[in-house]
Formats: sequence, C-alpha cells, structure tokens
Amino acid sequence: MIRHLSLALLLMFAASCSRLDTLTEAALSDAEATWNGRAPGFYRMVVKMTGDRLEEGVFEVVVRDRSVVSLSRNGQAILPDGAQDYSVDGLFDILARELSLAEEPSVLDAPEGYGVYLLARFDSDNGRLIRYLRSVGGTNNNIEIHVTEFEPR
Repeated sequence: MIRHLSLALLLMFAASCSRLDTLTEAALSDAEATWNGRAPGFYRMVVKMTGDRLEEGVFEVVVRDRSVVSLSRNGQAILPDGAQDYSVDGLFDILARELSLAEEPSVLDAPEGYGVYLLARFDSDNGRLIRYLRSVGGTNNNIEIHVTEFEPR
C-alpha cells in the first residue's frame, strides 16, 4: 500500500512539474480532432524517445501531405516505411496502443496490484503531441516521447 501511494505521489509531482495530464481516450481523441483540423501540409519535427527497455533514439522526420518523406534515427537516414512512422499521426497511433496496453498492466510486466500511468501534453493550437510519459508501477518499463522541435513549413 505504501509503495502504491509513494508511486502515485511521485507521478503527481512529476506531472505537476512537467505540466503533463493523465492521458485518456477522450484527451487523445480531442488532440487528434484538433490536429485533423489544423495540421500543416508540410512539417519537420524531432522526436526523442527514451526508456528503460529501449535504446535511446532521436528521430528527425519530414512530413508532406501526411506522408513521411524523410526519416533519420540518431543522424542516420532510414527508410520511412509505415512501421517507422514518427509523424504526428504515427505518434497518435502509438498513444492509442499505449492506452490499450495500460488496460492490462501485467502485459507490461507490472506485478499484481500495480498499475500503468500514462501522462501527456498536447499543443493547444494544433493538437500535436509535445510530451508523453508511461510509468509502470513495480517495474522498470517506462518510456518517454518528447517532441523537441516542430517546424511547420
């Protein structure tokens, strides 16, 4: 019980310091709707992904008409196929999968009685993701997605 309370307090503190809100289906849906109404036809962004169980990656992506036209990881060009879509739309897909995974904490190796905590911040002007944090209680299975640069062109 004390471990659960400590983790919850830590996450609330982290969320308040970083201005992240709990990620919900409604919040994701609202952000996507805003993006669909205000998405630029051409943009460049840089996405930093870190986590306990993944190699840190900095992805630079260029998107035209909702299609990835250029993608690099840690400065190395990679083919921008659908499996490596780090566009705003691709990040929304990742977040939708994260919401589904969070419904079954054991899938993310959470011990019985522990939960999955999803926090996010979206741009109020265009709905794009700014930052996402997943924390899995009782385990080291956390990830962060941070859009460090976004340039509509």
